[in-house]
Amino acid sequence: MTSTSTTPDELFRNRNRSVARAFYRQLRNEGFTHQQIIELSTTLLDFVTEDLKDRVDAAK
Repeated sequence: MTSTSTTPDELFRNRNRSVARAFYRQLRNEGFTHQQIIELSTTLLDFVTEDLKDRVDAAK
C-alpha cells in the first residue's frame, strides 16, 4: 500500500493556486483585460514590498 500524504507546503501552494485562479476568473468575468490584471498584480506586489520594508525599518 502506498501512502500519499500531502505536506503542509503542498497544501499551502495548492490553496494559493486555487485562490489565485478564482481571483483571476473573477477579474476576467468583471471585464478586466490582461494588461489591467498585470497592473493590479504589480500594485499588490508593491504593497507587499512596502509592508516588508516597513517591518524591517521598525525592527531596527
